[in-house]
Amino acid sequence: MSLTMDPEVQLISPKHPSSLLRRPEKHLTTRKFLTRLACLLVIIYGLRYLATIHFNSENGSVLLLQEGWISSPTFTASMPTKVKEDLFLSVPNTGNATASAKQYSKHPHLAGSLEDYHDALTVLEFLQTELGITPRPPSHQPPIYNAGTPKSRAQTIALTSRLGPRSPQAWIDVYYPYLNTPLDRSLDIVDETGKSIWSADLREDGNEGDEDAAKYRDYIPPWHGLSANGEGQGRLVYVNYGTYEDYEEVLASGQNLSGKVVIARYGGLFRGLKIKRAEDLGATAILIYSDPRDDGFVTVENGFAPYPDGPARNPTSVQRGSAMYLSLYPGDPTTPGKPAYDKAEREEGKNVPRIPSLPISWMNAERLLKEIGDVYTDAGEDGRRKLSGKASEREVKVVNHVDNKVTPIWNTMAAIPGHVRDEVVIVGCHRDAWVLGAADPVSGTISLLEIVRGLGTLLRNGWKPLRTILIASWDAEEYGLVGSTEYGEDFAEWISEHAVAYLNVDVSSAGSKWDAVGSPSLAHLIRKTAMDVSHPSGEEGKTLWDAREDEGPFKPFGPVRPGGKPGLVVYTNSSDVQGLNTTISSHRILEIGNIHADADVMEAYEASRNERLSKEEGRDGTSVGPMGSGSDFTVFLQRLGVASSDQGFAGTPYDAPYHYHSIYDSMRWQEVYADPGYKKHLAIAQHLGLLVLRLTDSIIVPLNTTQYALELDGYLDRVESLLPSLDAEGGISNVRVAFSSLRKHISQLQETSVLLDIEKIEAEEHFKELLSKMPSFPGSLSTCRRQNTLTYRFKEWVKRIFGVQHHRRDAFAVDSWESLLSSSDSDEQEDKAIAGWLEHRLHVLTGLYGPDVPKPPTIPDIPDIPDIPNIPDIPDIPDIPDIPDIPDIPDMPDLPTPSVPSIPLPTSTLALLPKLPSPPPILEFIRAAKRVSRVNHKLFFFERGFIDEGGIKDREWYRHLGVAPGKWLGAFFYHSFSFIE
Repeated sequence: MSLTMDPEVQLISPKHPSSLLRRPEKHLTTRKFLTRLACLLVIIYGLRYLATIHFNSENGSVLLLQEGWISSPTFTASMPTKVKEDLFLSVPNTGNATASAKQYSKHPHLAGSLEDYHDALTVLEFLQTELGITPRPPSHQPPIYNAGTPKSRAQTIALTSRLGPRSPQAWIDVYYPYLNTPLDRSLDIVDETGKSIWSADLREDGNEGDEDAAKYRDYIPPWHGLSANGEGQGRLVYVNYGTYEDYEEVLASGQNLSGKVVIARYGGLFRGLKIKRAEDLGATAILIYSDPRDDGFVTVENGFAPYPDGPARNPTSVQRGSAMYLSLYPGDPTTPGKPAYDKAEREEGKNVPRIPSLPISWMNAERLLKEIGDVYTDAGEDGRRKLSGKASEREVKVVNHVDNKVTPIWNTMAAIPGHVRDEVVIVGCHRDAWVLGAADPVSGTISLLEIVRGLGTLLRNGWKPLRTILIASWDAEEYGLVGSTEYGEDFAEWISEHAVAYLNVDVSSAGSKWDAVGSPSLAHLIRKTAMDVSHPSGEEGKTLWDAREDEGPFKPFGPVRPGGKPGLVVYTNSSDVQGLNTTISSHRILEIGNIHADADVMEAYEASRNERLSKEEGRDGTSVGPMGSGSDFTVFLQRLGVASSDQGFAGTPYDAPYHYHSIYDSMRWQEVYADPGYKKHLAIAQHLGLLVLRLTDSIIVPLNTTQYALELDGYLDRVESLLPSLDAEGGISNVRVAFSSLRKHISQLQETSVLLDIEKIEAEEHFKELLSKMPSFPGSLSTCRRQNTLTYRFKEWVKRIFGVQHHRRDAFAVDSWESLLSSSDSDEQEDKAIAGWLEHRLHVLTGLYGPDVPKPPTIPDIPDIPDIPNIPDIPDIPDIPDIPDIPDIPDMPDLPTPSVPSIPLPTSTLALLPKLPSPPPILEFIRAAKRVSRVNHKLFFFERGFIDEGGIKDREWYRHLGVAPGKWLGAFFYHSFSFIE
């Protein structure tokens, strides 16, 4: 049976056959009406939000103020410091650290490579997830911006703007530096006809005992980044570490290095400066190798098996690295002092070599050194042997062909806007590596990611930072601090104006001894915070600060005498380490016939320890060393004058040698020898994270300028002690006069700093006193409740349809009015206006102060204008010659002038606020906040006082007159040397 249905008949319910047929004209009418009403509401709301976008962008702060958006202490007041710090310290854990290590250290990530780009995106996604940032839909491009474009610049500059973002942000800046990659390389010993009689393999063995190293053995061949493309040939000469003094010793022996090939061992100074000195002296090429003498006690010679079978150095390992002349300037060689944009104007790089260089293994170097014979003379009366300066009989040919090109790199950035938007604490670590980079830099990256996890946890628990936090995952650090330098050059003015401090981490874990360096103004904070972090071993009563004295698991009981001693050696703390023969109880022993340790290496190590201990016992009492160079803090400290720090666990002569920049800087080496359980990674994360929190949330920035001023005396003492060794013809008396004047100025600086200390204490105490009297600011809690209503959700849905950005008003929201208190240069009139307005808002929202609180001014009603009397009609003029007089028209009565107050046009956001009498408590609070802000600016601008815009002579990129990399050291020197240079 078929059923023919009317077109207007509708199926309603299959459960009731009797009612299958129904004519819903009335229902259709209702539905049409509701549908049209909903569409109308969508259009109305949409047009409203679209119409307010422009006003929002121009007057966002005022709009939020007028809406009464003042957050409640439930969300905005800082959670108790101990609760906050304990919560943060509880977040870093071994599971997350292990997962991150697998994610980032099991593949190569050379700067500018596809793997590096993927890692940049992975870090971006991590930052978005942990900081509660809503990622863009898949149909949208990720927030990746070419540096120099409006979007890229806005991401950073808007952070400190009153109209900037109120919630965490994450993005990627793309720079375009000049880099290179290896093509073909060769190293041969040739006879007099030029025929090769021995060729170096120029590769690491990729032992299967380390699966990752074996897999990527040939992925990135050993070479020097930014090395010169070319060939060099000549007789071989050994120059030890290749320091300036080593080269002078070779020259003093009578050897001329012109036309020679130089061979040097790593250590003593930055590799680029070894190359530069060889180039200056006319060498045709240079080879640099890793010498096991620098590995201290843990060597094959002392019976330890080579990695991966034991802890000693793998003899085929090769240290890659940058050949840049870092002491001239870091960053892109072709855009010194300017950011490397895609279309930047470029010049020939002046900080890169002109002669080829190659890094080689100890196995290859050992064969080459045999060509020279005795590289040292017999010991003199002082017991010291000098460099012989001998050259090989046969020549060596070096070939290094590279591909030079402009290459994109990716800085992954994130920011958490703070209440005081114009003060920024920056923390960063680079992301690129020469190969796998489990220690350098993945260990640092792991610590940075754990810090982000901790900050994200705090955000989800209602915390908001007092100051803005900027987080950076730098790229291309290995080539010469490129990513951070380009960012610093790009935003130099912004950083100089707003940066409180820069906290760096590079290698979190590569050994047993914790080391921290920093600006003297940060030294006390670094030390105090280290004492609040547990020792990685978990040993009760020990802290991270105690780890400065840790010496490695292979230290024998009793001292190791340079030159060796026979007998039985007992090792401590070695239960996690392979490569020893026998286990006795909790200790391991190794019976060997003779213990060898390089005298110079051991003496340098002991001298460093003694210097640190004596410094701690001296007047400064911090044991935190000054900054040098070689990592991403360089542009912040030495060009822009931002107080900085760096830290990590480094090796000692009793640790397994760190295979720096080798394929064996792998996850396996890290887990077996450097940091089983990733406890050192977590300790760095906890310490660095606490530094971030304390710099961010302290009312007065914890920078100790008096400590800095006192240490300047020590710096000057050190330079003066060098005067006797200088040539008297250089004008030593004039130098002494200059030092005398400098010491007087240092004394004056110390006195001024003590007065600032007093002002710090008084300003903070006064602010806290007034803060305790301030009322609560309502708003957030009710707003959060309102977000759950149907109306609110409907409006937000309409916003999304029209592409209007969602403004989250929840625990993450930042009070717009607080930005009005973050500037220290407002005048008295502005302070009074803000205070009066806040008082009024409190009255409107809570009735807190009762009926006597002044109300905002109102415009009085304009009185009605009285009727104008009728004017009598003008009579007709008769058509006669004489014109009669026209009657007078009565005078129009004067109209009353209503008293209408003038309404000035707004000229600023402040003009839109009601002008009210200023209630004393809030006005005093604002004044106290301004006072605190002025003190803080003096504190973090203290370091800027050492910046000379003209720069250091012959190295103008460096502008800090207190600390910069040494011209021939690449480490650090105090610029008082400029008096002598």
